[in-house]
Amino acid sequence: MKFSQRHKCDGPLYTFLANAATVLSKGFFRKIYLNNTKQVPLDAPVILAVNHPLAFMDPILLGCYLDTPLYFMTRGDVFEKPFYRKLMESVNMFPVYRRRDGYNHRDRNDGVFEYVQGKLKQKKVVCIFVEGEHHLEKRVNPVQKGIARIAFQTYEKDRLDDLQILPVGCNYQSGKCMRDDTMINVGLPIFIKEYWDLYQQNQALAIKKLCDDIYSRLLELCYHINEPADDLLGEQMLDRYRAEQKVPLLPAVENNTGWFQGEKAVLEKLNNLSDEQKASLQANNAAYQQALSQLPFRDDAFMHPEWARWNLVFLFVLGFIPWILGAISLAPLLWLSKWVTAKTVRKIEYETSVMLGVALLAGILYFTLLLLIALLLASPWLIGLVILLPLLGWWSMLYPEWWTRWRESRKALWHPQREELQALRAKARQF
Repeated sequence: MKFSQRHKCDGPLYTFLANAATVLSKGFFRKIYLNNTKQVPLDAPVILAVNHPLAFMDPILLGCYLDTPLYFMTRGDVFEKPFYRKLMESVNMFPVYRRRDGYNHRDRNDGVFEYVQGKLKQKKVVCIFVEGEHHLEKRVNPVQKGIARIAFQTYEKDRLDDLQILPVGCNYQSGKCMRDDTMINVGLPIFIKEYWDLYQQNQALAIKKLCDDIYSRLLELCYHINEPADDLLGEQMLDRYRAEQKVPLLPAVENNTGWFQGEKAVLEKLNNLSDEQKASLQANNAAYQQALSQLPFRDDAFMHPEWARWNLVFLFVLGFIPWILGAISLAPLLWLSKWVTAKTVRKIEYETSVMLGVALLAGILYFTLLLLIALLLASPWLIGLVILLPLLGWWSMLYPEWWTRWRESRKALWHPQREELQALRAKARQF
């Protein structure tokens, strides 16, 4: 069994916040699917080459679910103010200065490269978001050359034969809300020594080949829709596919590749459709979606009559009081995180990141304050209730989902238009 190595890092807040965020993420997300995350070496120089759908959410999840401490390359303008610099450095983030952000002094990045090389020589794991910018579209953008330059310069300086690049895919069902699904996929290693002969002959060609190989690996690990014009149709096809799957709400975290591979196959089918087939499928999905919008249930409830079992009523009765307690206790944190997000965020890629960050920091203070009050009052019942608050908060998220599934599936089961909907849906699924 491998034990977490998070404590072996430089950032004083990294271990604490990673553990706290791990607990919070299991309520913030509905499902977290992990693939091969335990295979990240703990005793080798590793560069993680990661796609970048969501601003700070990607590093948060990687820090939560990879056992080794990570060092994150982050855009340099975030480090301009001393407070933010100290905060970022305390969670193992270091700056990179890009021309697109207005930086023209190469000597700054020389220092960054030396920092990365030092970490790799110490057999640490450095994380680089290789697309250069975050973007929520289900698409992998070309890999920037910086990762290849860092890898080759490090190998040239220290000849680390086990220096490797691990491609990592971060995927989100929506990326725009709480109780989303996310999938983290770690791919096979790419060893830099295998490119060294080519690099000595032609540096530009070696850099291009390495970047192209990283890109090809990321395509296997990430959602990818070839044409931006197909984004909406791709989401609709995924919605149809997901509604048919029997996804257990527990456990919140699964080591499972099947869910991603199934959804990846759906998008591959989309990428291979002709323009005529896409047009027909768009029309069929629009017709089905229009019909659904007039009804009091969603597609997944329509597809799962087994959710309408009467014996679930006992669960709702038994869980009602814990749900009330959890909802009341969680309400201040939810309100604060949504309020701060609405006031400060202008780009959708930041919304869930800020929401989770505010809930994490405020939640730590909130829980600590309540626990101190309970201890001062010396009430065993109150102390026990405060200790149970994280569990009650999680239940307050899960309970209404179960209730909604049951209520909507019962409406769908006996709806007079059920057969007509089934016919419309069958057409929408012809891909």
